[in-house]
Amino acid sequence: MSFHEIRLPTRISYGAVGGPRFSTTIQLLNSGHEQRNINWSVARREYTVDISPSRANEWEALLSFFHARRGRAYGFRLKDFSDYKIRNEKIALADGVSSRFQVQKNYQDSDGFAPGFIRIINKIVPGSVTVFLDGVAQFGNWTINDNTGSVEFNSPPAEGTEVSVNCEFDVPVRFDTDLMEASIPGPDIHQWQSVKMIEIRQ
Repeated sequence: MSFHEIRLPTRISYGAVGGPRFSTTIQLLNSGHEQRNINWSVARREYTVDISPSRANEWEALLSFFHARRGRAYGFRLKDFSDYKIRNEKIALADGVSSRFQVQKNYQDSDGFAPGFIRIINKIVPGSVTVFLDGVAQFGNWTINDNTGSVEFNSPPAEGTEVSVNCEFDVPVRFDTDLMEASIPGPDIHQWQSVKMIEIRQ
């Protein structure tokens, strides 16, 4: 298993800087015009954080976390405080046959000028989910896989029913280094700066 279902302590991730990255190749033509090619259809998120816990027990916990991930070897969950909620998000229009639906988030221009960007959400925060059918909250007739973001009903919703959710979610990431390059500027003070984490596509 190359992913551990554990979250980086939020006290650390709260100071993270980063967000979605796309990949675009820009070719300058002889005429001076540009030709832009989209290399990635899906964004990949990157984060950088400066870690400066001052108490020994906090640093020991971080040391253990990094060792357990073996540097870049194993992924983990990260709370992106800039984007971690879904509210009344339509995830499907039932066809009367399917009983399983994938949680997703739609990023849409307010004026609808460009097509929306659909982001598949895999890492659901346990206990944060409410599922709705045509706006009515459902209880006891569905389950969710917190590790894949798959909602499954006991029986298929009626055709034409709108399936929507409220929930919180994490980002699957890994460290982008195998070296914990920490400094100790004073007694019981530890610093690890510019720690980069990269989203894992699943």
